[in-house]
Amino acid sequence: MNRNLGVLSIIGASIFFLSLSSCKKENKCEAGSGGGVNVTARLLHHDVLIPNDSLRPDTVWIKYNAIDWASAPSGYDARFIGEFGEDHVHINGLKCGDYYFYASGWDSNISEVVRGGRSLSFNQGTGEIPLEIFVTE
Repeated sequence: MNRNLGVLSIIGASIFFLSLSSCKKENKCEAGSGGGVNVTARLLHHDVLIPNDSLRPDTVWIKYNAIDWASAPSGYDARFIGEFGEDHVHINGLKCGDYYFYASGWDSNISEVVRGGRSLSFNQGTGEIPLEIFVTE
């Protein structure tokens, strides 16, 4: 009886380890440029849109594969500058993945630069994503 229990234990352990090795890891997106996703970033200060100023346009810096700026290595991976007259910044050509967006703009109501950031993760490979970035003095 003990011999059968030992054989069953070995067979059970073998099946368990074989099942682990046959599992496929889920493919994780690798953030970066060269994709088909376009993000439209809007800066909001106290729920008011910050339009691009002619001398100080809204600017968005992006760190790839990061969910906060602190976990990112120094520097940034991409920078996008808004166009005068628009209330957003076009960020075109991203791949799916994890991103941290840091933005600054000129709030003409208070005559000050406002800044803020937020993370965004997505799995889609194409399409448009609206993004609100809340900024403060």
